[in-house]
Amino acid sequence: MDSKNDEGGEKMNAIYTWRTIKVLEKGYDMKISELNYLLRRGVEEKDIAKSLDMDPKSKEFKKLIYNARYMGKHSEKSKVNITMEEYINLRKKGLQVREIARIKNIKLRTLQYWKSRHGIRDKDLIKQGILPKTCLTRGVKR
Repeated sequence: MDSKNDEGGEKMNAIYTWRTIKVLEKGYDMKISELNYLLRRGVEEKDIAKSLDMDPKSKEFKKLIYNARYMGKHSEKSKVNITMEEYINLRKKGLQVREIARIKNIKLRTLQYWKSRHGIRDKDLIKQGILPKTCLTRGVKR
């Protein structure tokens, strides 16, 4: 189906699948996840606005589209902006993992996950002579 006629006789320009048409027909009953689906499928915003009986240039519609696009995504996805060498150098200076996370503006759990993904274990670095034994704090009695 190249185009779909609505009640007003206007045509929707894109080629839509039966599922996108069904979602568009829902109108106000459309869920945010379905709106996100339409956007990912390349459905034009003006067709979505027409389906929702909204002005495509209105602030309310723009906000709805924005929320649908970024639904379930972190506002600022945490990226680990550190190299293995940089991590090792910071550890050599005596910094703890928690301090490195704070300096690099990374969540501690994210940095720990990054370390495990890259196979970095302080115990191994100590065995290789890269780090001094004082860097291993877990299990040390004080």
